[in-house]
Amino acid sequence: MVRWVGVVAMLAAVATIGPASARERGPVCREPSVVDEMTRQIRLSNYYSFVNPKFVTEQATRTDNVVRCQVCVQSAPYEMTQFGDQPIRQCLAHGFEVRIVPAGFVVRDLQ
Repeated sequence: MVRWVGVVAMLAAVATIGPASARERGPVCREPSVVDEMTRQIRLSNYYSFVNPKFVTEQATRTDNVVRCQVCVQSAPYEMTQFGDQPIRQCLAHGFEVRIVPAGFVVRDLQ
């Protein structure tokens, strides 16, 4: 019985929390679900690209629940006539806008 009272009290406290804002949490752009979605959107145009969460930056905007993310898209083009027999690793900057909503995040590709 005591356990249920604690659970109900915790749920009541959670229900009173208002909408999330970018300043209330950690780096939104490094959230696993956000990184996965950015990677998915990038791979639509370049399947072999990789987004490293360590190289993601975040910038606040005027809107509390919106942040801009800059990611380093790592790719290794392999073209023997241009680069020889080894692929050349490169980092290409790519921008996203992430809106924080009560159910999670909405990721929009800016390029």
